[in-house]
Amino acid sequence: MAPAVSIERAATLAIKKVNKPTRKDSGYQSPSPIDSPRLTVKLNDGNEIPQIALGVYKAPNGQETEDAVIAALDAGYRHIDSAARYANEEACGRALKKWFEKTGTPREEVFVTTKLWDADHGYEATFNALCDSLAKFQLDYFDLYLIHSPSDDKEKRHESWRALETAQKLGKVRSIGVSNFGASHLDDLLAEANVVPAVNQIEVHPFCQRQDLVEKCQQHGIVIEAYSPLARGNKLEDPRIVRIAEKNGKTPAQILINWSAARGNVVLPKSLTAHRIKSNMESLDFTLSAEDMAELDALGSENYVTGSLHRSKD
Repeated sequence: MAPAVSIERAATLAIKKVNKPTRKDSGYQSPSPIDSPRLTVKLNDGNEIPQIALGVYKAPNGQETEDAVIAALDAGYRHIDSAARYANEEACGRALKKWFEKTGTPREEVFVTTKLWDADHGYEATFNALCDSLAKFQLDYFDLYLIHSPSDDKEKRHESWRALETAQKLGKVRSIGVSNFGASHLDDLLAEANVVPAVNQIEVHPFCQRQDLVEKCQQHGIVIEAYSPLARGNKLEDPRIVRIAEKNGKTPAQILINWSAARGNVVLPKSLTAHRIKSNMESLDFTLSAEDMAELDALGSENYVTGSLHRSKD
């Protein structure tokens, strides 16, 4: 294993001459109001991220996941969200390779995200884990690489972020961010970071809105990536959601996804079924009324949490 200084030296030699936001100047500008969901969201480092992604949490590392990724790409998705913890990076990589070869689509047109698992925190361990994920995906770079959850070891957490900053300089990843970080985790990180996280991937849906944390992220230009936007399917039969869906001629899932996208979030619905994948993609082609949005906003007091990595009180 190469010593950390070698990685740092390589970064110095390979650094790209681009301006990266710092904690003192995130480069963030308040977004202008929008009347309908955008198909892409601009990150604080200047990169753009497709607003809807195929999530592959708990998807197997085999043909079923390959088929789902290809179905998503065929349906118009240009964002795949995986993680080392999901243990399906190889399947996602195989699907991408097949689809690129089949369609002739350039690699640059698909946004690929994966994440560092807790066991790999620390400077060298993080860098090695990222390279291992690249090998599994059969890719030269990731569009976005995230710390999956904040290590309880604050020093290791900061070392991991420093490794991500190095990897970004080396061109192994274009944007870097975090996941499941609460306000205190962000404050600790921003106090020492040279690069402001581009995103914070957290559980967000009408029944779990986490408004204080969302506002904290917005202050620093950190985009919210909303995982479990369907509350893991547990709220699809809620009569309030069903009524709004029927009123708009849409499915309950489409209502939940649209609500999140209308707030400017990147939305990560998970499905392995082709027709649901396509239906989820169609969630951005309509606009909820102000009345419907207000009714959905009012559901936030329930604070319904489904994810085990939702570790902070905010």
